[in-house]
Amino acid sequence: MLASPDYEKIRRLPHHDASVADHSVAVAYASYRIARRIGLRSRLPELTRGALLHDFFHYDWHSEKPGSGGLHGFDHPKEALRNAETTFGPLSALERDCVVRHMWPLTAIPPRYPESFIVCFADKAVALRESWNALRSGKGIGVL
Repeated sequence: MLASPDYEKIRRLPHHDASVADHSVAVAYASYRIARRIGLRSRLPELTRGALLHDFFHYDWHSEKPGSGGLHGFDHPKEALRNAETTFGPLSALERDCVVRHMWPLTAIPPRYPESFIVCFADKAVALRESWNALRSGKGIGVL
């Protein structure tokens, strides 16, 4: 999956102090570690795959809008899901939930599965760290 040409696209897109791909890998790693630590091991492959695909959009969110024309923070999860299923085929219910619900509470519907909550939390923690690093380096943090 990480070697696919479409995943390569997100390696070139900035995300705070990293690329979208770097961010997604960091979220997947953090999610994996949290899930293992609290004993949620049975669905680690799905959790990891969902985390790797949670930001699978193909535009620079600092200067462009999603295909819907709406705000990035609200609309990129649906675009990421469309891209993921177009590129990699149908996702499981858990993987889909990790992707489309990771922006909660900004988006209204909370994650359905414990693993999705972990991805949502890990995404916030990683983004906070990246934003802090970007602010310290003088890059700024961008907008929703």
